[in-house]
Amino acid sequence: MIIFIRKIPAATKASELIDFVGPALKGGLFRKSGRITAVKILALQDKRLNTLEFHGLVSVEPDAVGIRAIRKLKGSRFKGKLIIVRQYFIRDWHKDPRQNPRRVVDKNILDRRINDRRRGNDLEIIKDISEQFSSSGDFVRKSP
Repeated sequence: MIIFIRKIPAATKASELIDFVGPALKGGLFRKSGRITAVKILALQDKRLNTLEFHGLVSVEPDAVGIRAIRKLKGSRFKGKLIIVRQYFIRDWHKDPRQNPRRVVDKNILDRRINDRRRGNDLEIIKDISEQFSSSGDFVRKSP
């Protein structure tokens, strides 16, 4: 599972994301603990407003621990800034009813949607800055 952390500060390091998400992955007496397999920090530029957004993607195994971590991290602050934490979904254009006209879609729903809800046309990935701010440590934490 990939945890999406939205609106992180600009100078965030991958090691800081690991330290933020890591305690939420610890298991309790009867709960399984998880591990972080990968961390990415993305810089996105909104072409309309000419602004930069920074988001973190943290891959967690197993999925049940990822769901538990999202619940724990929702509504929390990261480096003094309120963030949004949710599951990251990889979209498939095959399942998008706007891209696949052969699927039968309720006409009332199509008439209600004047504009596309996604900002895909206005957003551009500048670069994956994970390597720029990453630490030399391993992503998988060894248990003591």
